Amino acid sequence: MTADARGERRVLLLDDEPTIRESLGEYLEDCGISTVQAESGEEALAMDGLDAVAVAVVDIRLGGMDGLAFIKAFHARRPGVRFLIHTGSTDFQLDPELRAIGLTEREVIFKPVLDMSVFERAIRRKLAEAGS
Repeated sequence: MTADARGERRVLLLDDEPTIRESLGEYLEDCGISTVQAESGEEALAMDGLDAVAVAVVDIRLGGMDGLAFIKAFHARRPGVRFLIHTGSTDFQLDPELRAIGLTEREVIFKPVLDMSVFERAIRRKLAEAGS
């Protein structure tokens, strides 16, 4: 189990829409969940402190590397990280590679989300699975 210098496990919020990313980050911080944010897959993979990330909430449609490619790349680097997909694509289907990583329909949250507690519950469940 990895953590940051203070022993905190973090949640990575990867979304290219600043208002979604920032409002979710503020909500989770208010719930006592530490977050880091990125607007692209490339930015996220280049960030310092990724060893402290236990859960990543990933948008699928991003500029450059899409969310699916990010999940696969980040999982290859950090197999213990748990993922939630946050997408506006109502026809989104998990591909076999994502299923092999362990994602199911339960890890897919469709935009718009009116009740932010959906994220808190899902993230706390994922943190528990990761042993945090």
